[in-house]
Amino acid sequence: MSLANQVETNLVHHNLWSDVKRHEIANYNDTKITILRGKPPAKLETGDEDGSTEWVVPKLMTSKNDMNITEIDNWFVQISQLSDPKIRPLRITIGLVNDDATVVYYFIHDGIVKPRQN
Repeated sequence: MSLANQVETNLVHHNLWSDVKRHEIANYNDTKITILRGKPPAKLETGDEDGSTEWVVPKLMTSKNDMNITEIDNWFVQISQLSDPKIRPLRITIGLVNDDATVVYYFIHDGIVKPRQN
C-alpha cells in the first residue's frame, strides 16, 4: 500500500473525513508527491470555519529529518495554486506514517502563530 493510501485510509476510516481527494504536485527537487485534501467531521482548531477544507501531506516518519524549509514552502505554493493562487493556506497538516502503520498528524503553519491558551 502506498504512503498516500495509508494516510487516506486513516483519514476516511479512522478520523471520518469526507470528500478526500488526491492531488499530485511537483516537489521542490523535481519529484512528484501525492497530497490529500478533505473535510474533517469537526473543526480541527477553534478558529476554523465549519466544513473547511484541509490539506494533508503524507510523509514517512523516518524521513522527518530530511524535510527542509524549501520543501515545506513548496507545499504551500503548490497547494495555493490548486485552490486559489492569490491566497496561501494558513496551515497544512503533515501525516507522518510510522513503520507499524501508525499515522500521527501535525500542523505546519505558514509563518509565526500566536500560541493558544487553554
